[in-house]
Amino acid sequence: MRFLRTVFGVGESHRMFQADVLRWKCFAPHPFWEGGRGYALRYKGEIAAFGCLVPCRFLTGSGTVSSCDVIDWAANKAVPGAGVMLYRHIQGLAGTMINIGGTEDACNVLPKIGFRVGATRCGYARVVHPWRHFRQAPKDWESPLRLARDFRELGRAAQAVGPALKARRVKSFDGVPAEVFPDPSVPQHVVCARTPESIGYSMACPAAEMDAYVLERGHTPAGYFLLSRVGGQCRIADLWIRSPDGQAWAEAYAAATAVARANPRITQITAAASLPLQTGALQRAGYRRTHTEPVFVLDPDRRLGGRNDLAVGLLENDGYYWQRY
Repeated sequence: MRFLRTVFGVGESHRMFQADVLRWKCFAPHPFWEGGRGYALRYKGEIAAFGCLVPCRFLTGSGTVSSCDVIDWAANKAVPGAGVMLYRHIQGLAGTMINIGGTEDACNVLPKIGFRVGATRCGYARVVHPWRHFRQAPKDWESPLRLARDFRELGRAAQAVGPALKARRVKSFDGVPAEVFPDPSVPQHVVCARTPESIGYSMACPAAEMDAYVLERGHTPAGYFLLSRVGGQCRIADLWIRSPDGQAWAEAYAAATAVARANPRITQITAAASLPLQTGALQRAGYRRTHTEPVFVLDPDRRLGGRNDLAVGLLENDGYYWQRY
């Protein structure tokens, strides 16, 4: 905790580096990784670099490829190369690695150690209560302009939920049919595996308020979504519907949005997407693209076959619970 707070320049109140959050990130059981997930490189008895890995499994359509993303990557600049050495060690354990976005330093270093850009993850936002959001957000000279934009966008018609699509809250996904979870044959892209156990790990995150829902047509499960609440912001942490039709995806995002905005404390809803089906559906549901992040891939054995169509979401790193302060 002391090392991370020092490197990132934050105090003890920074939620991401408090004991319960680090304990969950590094030691809570995860079905895609055996043992602890926090790795430290020591030099002369002191921590010189640290990283925590987030396990994932890519479903390619022809097999399953284990991988991971490293979060909380930090290195002591007084020990040159420590961060890269730590990355090399983790890559030797995982085989294939990804890195989503990152600091300017990270984005400059990663291509030099063999990473390539394998996809892009786009961020989206929809302000559902512009005035309250304005009052709570940090202020600068552009704040009034953002307030006017948010009121203008609020008036845009959002995609309506289909009459047959319903969201049912669940405590876990035990007993939910496997067909509900991501399948690469639906979008014809590489997708990330989901299981009741892997989602259960994410639901136990102590840094956000998590809720899970099954999407049903009639009484038949057709998909699911996860919501994470951090302060006045609600994030669509994960969403999937078993359909190659953009209309169905737009309805799924509209259903998630309707549930999220029903909470009176929520002023803004955010989401991330890399599938074309998802990005188009979010725009139809009234969301505005806010940023893009490169998804770097290190795959020296070409287990992914050099593919550039990886569908990664917020669960593949700390995007669904990260707090700046």
